[in-house]
Amino acid sequence: MVFSHEEKESLVYDMRLSSVGPGRATEPDVFHNLGGLDLAMKLHYLKVIYLFDYVAAQGLTITKIKESFFTLFNYYFITCGRFRRAESGRPFIKCNDCGARTIETKCTKTLDEWLAMKDWSSYKLLVSQQVIGPELSFSPPIIFQVL
Repeated sequence: MVFSHEEKESLVYDMRLSSVGPGRATEPDVFHNLGGLDLAMKLHYLKVIYLFDYVAAQGLTITKIKESFFTLFNYYFITCGRFRRAESGRPFIKCNDCGARTIETKCTKTLDEWLAMKDWSSYKLLVSQQVIGPELSFSPPIIFQVL
C-alpha cells in the first residue's frame, strides 16, 4: 500500500512539544567539552523506533515515561543541556537543565496496521525529523517522540 504525501502527513497528527529534564537542578556553570568522536558525529543522528503492542504498553502513559526520565537525567544531565560555541568556535554543551525535547503525537493506525502497510517510507513519521540548528542554543541533544 503506497500513500500520497497528504495521506502520509495525516497518519500522525496532534503534535505537542514539551521538555523533560532532571529531577534536581545541575550546579550553575557546568559545561561538557565535546570530544573528538562527538565532533565527528555532529551531523549524524541516531533514529530508533521501538514498537510495542497493546499488552506490552498497557498502563504506560506519557506521565510515567517523563517521571522515569526525571530520575535517569539526574545521572545523565549532560543530555539535557544545550549546545553553545566557545570564542574559538568549538562547540560545547552548557548543562543548564533545559531538558530533552518530548513530542507527543496521535496516530490513525494501530501497530498491526502500520506493519501491514509495508510502506517503509512512512515509518519516518514515527520519529522526529527535527535537526540541530539553525540556532544551537535552542537545539536539544535528545528528541523523544511518543505516539
